Amino acid sequence: MKFGMPSLIEYTNVDEHIDFCRKNNLDFLEINLTFPWYQSDRLDIGHLVRLKEETGIGYTLHFHDQLNPFDFSPELRRGAMDNILFGLDLARRIGADRITMHLIRGAYSAVNGVKVYAYSVGKAEYLEHVREFMDVCDRKLDGTNTIYCIENTNGYMDYQKDAVDLMLQNPHFGLTFDIGHNFKTSFDDEAYIMSHADKLRHFHIHDVSEKSNHIALGSGIINLPKYLDMLRQFDCSAVIEVKESQALHRSLSYLRDHGFEV
Repeated sequence: MKFGMPSLIEYTNVDEHIDFCRKNNLDFLEINLTFPWYQSDRLDIGHLVRLKEETGIGYTLHFHDQLNPFDFSPELRRGAMDNILFGLDLARRIGADRITMHLIRGAYSAVNGVKVYAYSVGKAEYLEHVREFMDVCDRKLDGTNTIYCIENTNGYMDYQKDAVDLMLQNPHFGLTFDIGHNFKTSFDDEAYIMSHADKLRHFHIHDVSEKSNHIALGSGIINLPKYLDMLRQFDCSAVIEVKESQALHRSLSYLRDHGFEV
């Protein structure tokens, strides 16, 4: 079982993150492509490879939270796919074995007080864009051990479940289970994710409170032992997805106190 750290905004380069991993016995860094220092015009891929070779610390990737390769707009779709192609190439070159992406619910109109989502009305076209995206990823990931993981966020809509069902037919795709997002959506995603338990490849673990998300393990109200047992059962990699180093230190102590060698 491997544990990794997220990109923290207090560390503005890869070296600081890798140094934290090295000092705290973490296996990998999740490079979050939202942050300015991880953009295509600023990353030194050769340096990333050298750091990995020198330290043995690996990488995963997390795409921008609002990335949407399924937009109805061909211009926006092309922009999203350009970013995805950069990420897929980056993953291959640095040996990142997991990529995580959110699904966007998209635009909606309120009709008699009920949200009607454009992707639900135009589901056939939406799913065709999903297939086009899958074809690109399938070609680019061929011959690698990288799994493109879809993360639960604010509750899957029916058309999103249809999209994930399609993607999971391809062996290059899997699921990232975010236990905090699941809690915040009243466990709406858990039954669906467990129905595809054989496709679980990655976890995001953190605690939550009534008001906050992504807080230190053991400082909130999630039934953590349940999900840590699940993590052991599926033997997935896991990002300790907190937002600052103090919470990460506290989370590592919690994991060690609960029998994890990290």
